Amino acid sequence: DGRWTRDGLPMPELDGIFDPDLTVTPFTNTLPIRRLQLSAGQSAEITTAFIDFPVLSVVANPQRYTCLEEGRRYLYESRASDFKRELEIDRHGLVVDYPDFWRRG
Repeated sequence: DGRWTRDGLPMPELDGIFDPDLTVTPFTNTLPIRRLQLSAGQSAEITTAFIDFPVLSVVANPQRYTCLEEGRRYLYESRASDFKRELEIDRHGLVVDYPDFWRRG
């Protein structure tokens, strides 16, 4: 229902957020890429529940995804900082290259 809790207590700052973003895996970038279905040149802004491991802090994290090449490359940008990376995906929409952090072998 779009409501988050921690230790049974509501986290209203995350109300309406459906996408998680886990620091330990690029798979969570796959979720909005597949859900948004952007065409080349299109962008979308979303907010994720950013979960930082290993401390397990959770905060709202505004982000932007821009399709650079349909079915191949996306620009991921944090709207809360100057962090951005160009992500490469495979034909299934799975992230295969997240520069400086992860690359599928």
